Amino acid sequence: MSLEPPPTTDDPADPAPPLTEGAGMADVAQERLDMAPVVGSPWGRALRLGVLVALVVLLGVKQGLSMLIVVAAIVVMIFLHELGHYVMAKRAGMLVTEFFLGFGPRIWSFRRGETEYGLKAIPAGAYVKIIGMSNMEEVDPALESRTYRQKSFSQRVGVAVAGSTMHFLIAFVLLFIQFAFIGDPTTDRWAIGDITPGSAAAQAGLQEGDEIRSLDGNQVGSFDSFRSVVAASDPGEIDMVVVRDGQEVLVPIALSQRMKLIGTIGEDIDVVDNGDQVIVGDPFPEGEADAAGMVGGATLVAVNGEPVSSLDDVIDAAEASNAGVVVLTTEDDAGATEDLRIDLGTQLGATEPAAFVGVGSDKVLVPTDIGGAVVGAGRTFGETVAVSVVGVGKFIWPPNLIGFVADTLSGSSEENSATSPTEASETPSTSSENRPISIIGAAMLGSDLTSQDLSNLVMFLAALNIFIGVFNLFPMLPFDGGHVVIAVYEKAQEMRRRSSQRYLADISRLLPVAYGLIAVLVVVGVLAMFLDITRGVSL
Repeated sequence: MSLEPPPTTDDPADPAPPLTEGAGMADVAQERLDMAPVVGSPWGRALRLGVLVALVVLLGVKQGLSMLIVVAAIVVMIFLHELGHYVMAKRAGMLVTEFFLGFGPRIWSFRRGETEYGLKAIPAGAYVKIIGMSNMEEVDPALESRTYRQKSFSQRVGVAVAGSTMHFLIAFVLLFIQFAFIGDPTTDRWAIGDITPGSAAAQAGLQEGDEIRSLDGNQVGSFDSFRSVVAASDPGEIDMVVVRDGQEVLVPIALSQRMKLIGTIGEDIDVVDNGDQVIVGDPFPEGEADAAGMVGGATLVAVNGEPVSSLDDVIDAAEASNAGVVVLTTEDDAGATEDLRIDLGTQLGATEPAAFVGVGSDKVLVPTDIGGAVVGAGRTFGETVAVSVVGVGKFIWPPNLIGFVADTLSGSSEENSATSPTEASETPSTSSENRPISIIGAAMLGSDLTSQDLSNLVMFLAALNIFIGVFNLFPMLPFDGGHVVIAVYEKAQEMRRRSSQRYLADISRLLPVAYGLIAVLVVVGVLAMFLDITRGVSL
């Protein structure tokens, strides 16, 4: 919803049409609204539309179809949010003068009755303009009865919460689709999704799609449980039971050992000893090792010029690294060697070798019946709401906001990350930054998830809708929750006075706080976008 007043008839770019003789004040005002022209140069609108289309095409070329899908989904989500406000305002008899996607100059619009609908140049959201949102807005006396401020308590609250309600409905529908038609994502069932080249899994002949049931007689539940069992095992040959094509298969497997060369830039290098040779794991996509030409599964024959035949050799040789720079000599299947100079930051460390199988996981999704889908969707919805409430609380907590802004502007977060290696237990590809993420970052994250499978997209959009729905209910202007608080305060004053006359809160007293909050959100949003673009976003 917008708090800005409707355009006045004194604007020469938006002239008022002539009045009909003999009409009453309300009829005249209504006629002006119905007949008001849609302004703007056709050539200017065409140019802006062309620029927007070009940007969409460029986005698709640069980021791929998955990004376009996520952006389109976010646009639809924003549209449905404003549609909720619009429908409830219309049902309450309020006067809605504009319904636009985007902000700034008009690209395209049309008028139906008293409302102008259209598209604007800056795709940063959407808005519905309802007249008389506060006592500060001047409104034609003939239209006062149709203002937001003159409607009943239930109607005002209904309009205010309609946007978040739409988000919650979207989320529940998406979750129902997930459980009923795609599969339950909350179960412990998983299958092998990928296999590390040269690892124990590859040598044992494990296949993608195998479901691991037990390891050395220990039952395996979730993937985390499986990793715990592996971590507690000693290197050597053990028995593994997998389900392949519906049949249980016994697979003897000789556990590998793995260690990590860890730097200070958030990128580590896996090194695996499979008993026959020392190999390197897959490099972090678009990371330093990837840029240096490292290929997963290649044999590691030397570190910093020192020959290596075990993980202990790798650890000893890595100690001779200059700061965080390490030179790895790898050998391919043809026997050709290559020296790879990889800069991992200011320091280099190594984890202790541990047992390693070398498999990734994919969820095994099995659709449920209608009742189960409703229950599963409701349970997941409630859990996500709780997480979102905590997340919003952490986001708006002043010390967190101040710390984020100060660290970003000073660059101290980067300096801190460059003073010591990453934690040995933390893998960069799965670690997450504890910082705000902008809508650009959300789109980037959604694109990565979408490129993996449909389930990830559905769950991402459900979680995003719930978070935005909760965030919009924050009880301060300019959020929808601020309008709810004002309506409740006004109703309480009317009850206290035992008066049927409408009590109008003085919104001007809240404007300094509202403007301050907007300023903070703009600063945090810009900094978050900067970090999302320059550093990227990861789970």
